[in-house]
Amino acid sequence: MALSRRLGQSPATVAPPMEASIPSQNTESVLNRNAPATSIYQTSVNLLDKLACIEGFDIYLASLFEDSALGKTNSDSSTPYLNPIQLLWDTFRQGTSLCVIYNALRPTELLSTTLDESQNILRQRKDRVYRFVKACKDNQIVRDEDLFTISELFKDDTNSFVKVLKTIEIVVDTIQSRGLLDISSLVEKPSAKFAEAQLGPPQDNRDRVVKEFVETERRYVQDLELLQVSTM
Repeated sequence: MALSRRLGQSPATVAPPMEASIPSQNTESVLNRNAPATSIYQTSVNLLDKLACIEGFDIYLASLFEDSALGKTNSDSSTPYLNPIQLLWDTFRQGTSLCVIYNALRPTELLSTTLDESQNILRQRKDRVYRFVKACKDNQIVRDEDLFTISELFKDDTNSFVKVLKTIEIVVDTIQSRGLLDISSLVEKPSAKFAEAQLGPPQDNRDRVVKEFVETERRYVQDLELLQVSTM
């Protein structure tokens, strides 16, 4: 204080604390981030329509176009196909369905799409899955990090199934980019069968997992939409 007076200066004042603020650029960046384009449910529905255009895949979707299709059950389980996730999950596990998808690329070496009923069916199915994954890898259709494993396909885990969907999407998109998939020619879309379908009461553990995943994802998307509306 004495030194200040000798120098003819007024006593120093303490500046008031500055209010913390969030840079507007960062705020806009957060608000402008795109939400996930589609949910696992919607991805499955969209993928079904494309798969229906692949030659030979119609046999796996035949039950959808029968009377009371959504009440039908698959040959391996008593669980009705009330949602596209369950349908694709079981269909891909058959193994031969994946080979049908791969063959739509018109490779020089086709994969076998049949099973020997006199042999172990599950082992053969896993063999077909292995051949599909190996063919996609060897022919550089799908990058290693985007390929699912046999164990991931046969797990009752939706995180693993998301990876399966990603692999199949890449293969199907490749088929389409080569001009080998004409979705405009589709007369009856499988997606229409699930347009009004609701998930029924869970019948087993996997049903409960799928139901919980879909409902959680729907709530998440709804929250994002509300957030976007509130900031407009």
